[in-house]
Amino acid sequence: MKITEQNFTEQIIRKNEKALEYCMIRYGGLVKAVVRRHLGQLEGFEDECINDVFFAVWEHVESYRSDKNSFANWIAGVARLKALDCKRRYARQLLEVGWDDALANQTGAPDKALSDLEEDISADMAELLSCLSASDRELFMKRYIEEEDLDKISRDTGMSKPVIYNHLSRGKKKIRRHFQSRKEIVR
Repeated sequence: MKITEQNFTEQIIRKNEKALEYCMIRYGGLVKAVVRRHLGQLEGFEDECINDVFFAVWEHVESYRSDKNSFANWIAGVARLKALDCKRRYARQLLEVGWDDALANQTGAPDKALSDLEEDISADMAELLSCLSASDRELFMKRYIEEEDLDKISRDTGMSKPVIYNHLSRGKKKIRRHFQSRKEIVR
């Protein structure tokens, strides 16, 4: 069977390796550009990240909905998420290895690379939470970034747990709507 733009996702679902090869050839440049944009100076992680993207496509292509989004937008979103995962893995690795060992293994200016990484993650987080009010952003940061438990957040803010859950739930919905509308604009 000939693999085309119209049937390659269906063929990937059926685990046809030629369809994945078609996808890699057709969308490889886009994936590489997105990964490179989000990884910045972590060039050594690009190939692994790109492989992770296509592995995710292989494993989860059935979650792609052609009626909601183009495949290019969908795979670009997957690439962005995988690049952010790669940044987190790198940051965690730096914490586990220790600063002295990381400095010894790093070429160039490790302080600059680490600060660039922190800035990238902060910018991505700010973009993600930009649609929320200041108080909801603070709740998201405390709960999901600083990983504070609800009891502490409740004490600090004076809000009850159900109210906090309500704010977090509404915030998640708002973020989904915000990014869904952005995807539609890109199309």
